[in-house]
Amino acid sequence: MTRDHAAEARDLRALLTAVLDAITLPRADPDYEQRLVDRADLAAVTGGAALDGALADIGWHADYLAGRLDAENARRTRIRAAAAAERGEGQ
Repeated sequence: MTRDHAAEARDLRALLTAVLDAITLPRADPDYEQRLVDRADLAAVTGGAALDGALADIGWHADYLAGRLDAENARRTRIRAAAAAERGEGQ
């Protein structure tokens, strides 16, 4: 089987981007420290699994981590919107 070095590089870049996204948060975030710990843990587990698995699976791990971060961001957006609505903001 021939290795596709371009695809491997693309998947590795995607994984590194997801890890960087996991550990990059605005310091003004009220839950900065807890979110950073939670996201760093997720990145460490996902990165460890990627290193332990087959090279061909790195793209899956990158997608998984990015998806989990997107879900967390969407959840926080919904929570902030609900809190703002409760306070009567945006009306």
